[in-house]
Amino acid sequence: MKPEDVSEVLSCLADERRVLHYFKDRYCLDLIDFEMQRQGATFFKVNELKKSSMARFMNKPIMAQVLKECGSGKLDCYDLQKAYPTEHTPLVLNLTRWGDGDRGYDQTSRNQCNLVLQVNFDGGHVSEYNRRIKPDDDYGPFEFWGHPVNEGKRKTLSWVRMDIDFSTGEVLIEEIQSDWLRQASRALARVKRCRSKEPAIKPNDVDSDIHGKYEDLEHYVECTLKPYRKLWAEASMLAAIKFIREELGISTIFYHSFDTGKKIKKVFDSPPKSVYTQLPKQFGFELSDQAPEFLRADKFSRRCIKAIENPHWFRLDV
Repeated sequence: MKPEDVSEVLSCLADERRVLHYFKDRYCLDLIDFEMQRQGATFFKVNELKKSSMARFMNKPIMAQVLKECGSGKLDCYDLQKAYPTEHTPLVLNLTRWGDGDRGYDQTSRNQCNLVLQVNFDGGHVSEYNRRIKPDDDYGPFEFWGHPVNEGKRKTLSWVRMDIDFSTGEVLIEEIQSDWLRQASRALARVKRCRSKEPAIKPNDVDSDIHGKYEDLEHYVECTLKPYRKLWAEASMLAAIKFIREELGISTIFYHSFDTGKKIKKVFDSPPKSVYTQLPKQFGFELSDQAPEFLRADKFSRRCIKAIENPHWFRLDV
């Protein structure tokens, strides 16, 4: 995206408050609902649904519950809504920008900027984090402000970087990533290793930003963060799809495959492979050798693509 395009989106949408109430496998319900709306249908016949592209969701426990309540053999949006559990994980969504045209550092497909959707912890979780970890200040031990995270009291679980082209009606999801969970696990592992040699060592002796007790650090990492590990990637992907579809009004979404993404963005380390292999398939993205039109139209990106052997992207139409 050009800097002015990012600025325009932020000026229109950045102040909107968004909360995603997520529960495991919610994306299944939402994607079926999106497909129903896309087809202009008021319901799906269950037997036809099981033979469609939506069949991949039918083996999920939450869909078993939906179908159990669907005695007519027809599934409508109200049946989907009735399956929403009372317990969920609230995630606060914010928008920001990333990149200044330095592709080598920014890891963008074009020498341009990205719009970023931040997926943040809610206030209750942040209070628990502060109580147990007791960080020195707003810059805590599990975050890196060199990445597109919220710099302040609101804490970012994960983020989604997007390149958007309104003229072609396409969005390319460049990256879905979480620092927080990885850094927290590493911090606890370091402290555990030191305590195996010297049991009296405190977390602060190993990491100067952690002032809480060892028991609090252990509880926070192993218990408080446990539900987030199970859902952060799918919650982030759903948050992005909902934002792209409902607020940007775009229905064609691309996502990098693992190898092509690494090469075109010049990523030299290895990001979590499952986020670029299992996650898009989980959501029904189809693998395609056709690049987004706006990348093919960009001289620099087109040259990069030609240098990649057998490039592929994932594509989803919602």
